[in-house]
Amino acid sequence: MILDGKIDLDVPAEKAWDFLIDIKKFSTCLPGIDEVTQIDDKTFNGVISATVGPISGKFSFRSTIVESKPPAQMVVRTEGMDSVTKSTVNADMTVDLRRVSEAKTELDYKADVKITGRLAILGDMVLRATATLILQEFTRRLHKGLGEQPRV
Repeated sequence: MILDGKIDLDVPAEKAWDFLIDIKKFSTCLPGIDEVTQIDDKTFNGVISATVGPISGKFSFRSTIVESKPPAQMVVRTEGMDSVTKSTVNADMTVDLRRVSEAKTELDYKADVKITGRLAILGDMVLRATATLILQEFTRRLHKGLGEQPRV
């Protein structure tokens, strides 16, 4: 499943970058995050609770920044497993920050997400609908975390 989109930010690219690489700040934007631990400057472990359709679970995950070009681009690989269903999630995500002006940045993202196990049985439509809701909440929290004015 490919997820991609754009988020317009009312902050300079450097401020957006600094926020995204600060795992304590970034994790406040992730709906369902239970814990996150920084292993080194490129690796993070965590646990996230998620509900997809009728199935709920806790995913233990590891995210690794595999490529970094500050403040323009990062590539992150995430691998996780749900402790209840034993479903796995593997995602490769690219985030590009493009300076629109001194005070505005466009964040483009593209994620290639592969799900196996019981969660995969739910099908693309349910998974995509859940991902859309999570991305909407992530975007709202990101704007708030960056100190932007609430958007209508």
